[in-house]
Parts: sequence; structure tokens; C-alpha cells
Amino acid sequence: MIALGFLVLDSIWLAASGRSVAHASLVAIGRAVAMLAGIALILSLIAGMPRVTATSRGLHYRRLALVAQCGALLVAFTNIMSVMSYLMITLAPPLMDARLAELDKLLGFDWPQVYNWVRARPAVTLILQLAYASGLAQLLLVPMLTGLAGRAEHLREFMSNMILSCTLLLLIAAPWPAAGAYVSFGVASAAEMASVSHFNVLRAGAMQVFDLAHVQGLVSIPSYHTAMALIFVQTMRWTRTGFVVACLLNLAMILSTPTEGGHYLVDVVGGVGLWALTAGLLRVCRAARPPVLGQHVAQPQPL
Repeated sequence: MIALGFLVLDSIWLAASGRSVAHASLVAIGRAVAMLAGIALILSLIAGMPRVTATSRGLHYRRLALVAQCGALLVAFTNIMSVMSYLMITLAPPLMDARLAELDKLLGFDWPQVYNWVRARPAVTLILQLAYASGLAQLLLVPMLTGLAGRAEHLREFMSNMILSCTLLLLIAAPWPAAGAYVSFGVASAAEMASVSHFNVLRAGAMQVFDLAHVQGLVSIPSYHTAMALIFVQTMRWTRTGFVVACLLNLAMILSTPTEGGHYLVDVVGGVGLWALTAGLLRVCRAARPPVLGQHVAQPQPL
């Protein structure tokens, strides 16, 4: 329902502002969502066949269907929210960069000094770049492994965390935008500056067509990489080995966020706060929900 609501808002805002989404990228996303949804439906139908449903094959098909269903929702929701984030940037309220840089100084964090220290050490730079880039891989692998293991409750929790945290992210970032540390301090490489090149173009109202194949992460505070890292760790607690690996990998991803994502340190603190707020709200919602008799957590069920 949240995804559908934002889709409607996207459509109305795009039409009212005279903007649009590139047709080719929209078709590609639509095909991906339709393909994953179709796979989920076919596998669910097979798993429900009398000769299959009570067998181990039926269980595997239901788990695969759940993973495909989750994938379809993730692809659709992330792209819907990407469009919304671009639209919100066009509102162009006053930038918060100066204030965020001041807060970093109060925390004793010198961003240019840390950036130059990291870049002077190629091995450290490579490790942090790989850790930061792991966010996308984890976004695919964490729900896939969780679903295939039959941890439906953990998978539902993951999806709820992603949807609510992304919604809160835009609600927080829209009135308090920031260009980011790369732009603010001007010490980043050309490639790093190019990774946030859409920000000022959107604020100037000069981008009329959004290409979903080339969207950029333009939210500075709170850091969504930080929030995602904690969501990944939270989701993987069903397996001891996976939990340890997730802790180590995502600690590195959080540490990489200032230099590899162009974030202020206070953005990272904000990302931790975003995760805590999301987890707290979901816990309150679960506590208020009446218990369902006979529900088995480990059985894969539709999201």
C-alpha cells in the first residue's frame, strides 16, 4: 500500500511539474517487476498442487516464490522512491551543509583531513570502496538467503524495515537537504563529484526527464547506507555465521560512508538514528498487533 501510495504521488507530481521518467528505463523496470512477480505466481501455483504441496519440493517452491515476490517488491519500491527523492530535491529549500560541517567540527571530525589520509593509502581506499559497494550486493543477497532458508518472519521484518526506513528517510531529508561533503569541501575526485552531479541540476529545475538507469543517491542526512548496514545485520541474526559476517562487513561499510559516500560524520549518526527510529516504530506496531494462533515463524508465508 505504501508503494502504491508513492506511485500515485509520483505520477501526480510528475504530471503537474511537466517532468517525466525516461521511457526505456521505465519499461526495463516494469519488465523486471513483471518477470519476478510472474515467477512468484508460477512457483506458488506449482507448490499448491496436491502432489507437490506436502513434499519437500513444495516447501522449496514456496520459499523460491517468496524470494521472487520480495524481489519484485524491492525493485518496484526502490525505483518509485528514487523518483520521489528526485522530485523532493526540486523543492530546493536552503542547504544544510554549513551546519552539518559545524556539527562535524564539534564532534572533532575533520572531513578533509580524513579524506586525504584515506586517499594517501591505496589499500585502505580499496577496502573502503569495496565495503561501500557491498551495499547493493547485500540488498540482493540478504533477502535471498533469508527467504531460501525459510525465515519468513525475518524476511517480512527486512521488507518492513526497508519500506519504513526509506519513507522516513525522504520525510527527513526533504526539508533539510545537503549537497554533501564532496561538494562542500571540494577535495573529491572528478568521478566522485560526478556521482552527485544531479543534485544542483535538480535544484535549479533543469532536469525534466529522470532516467531510472542512472539515478544517483543524493540524500546526505541521514546516511541511508548506515541505516541499511544495520538493517542487514538485524536481518541476518537467524544464522550465527551469517550474523558475524554481516557485523564485520557492515561495520566496514559504515566506516566507509564518509569518504566513499561523501557523507558528513553527523550523517552517519543520523543513519543510526534512522535505523533506531524504524526498528522502534515497527516494534510498537508488532506489540499492538493481536497474536495469531497457530502461526509458525519458520514457515514461508506471503509478505
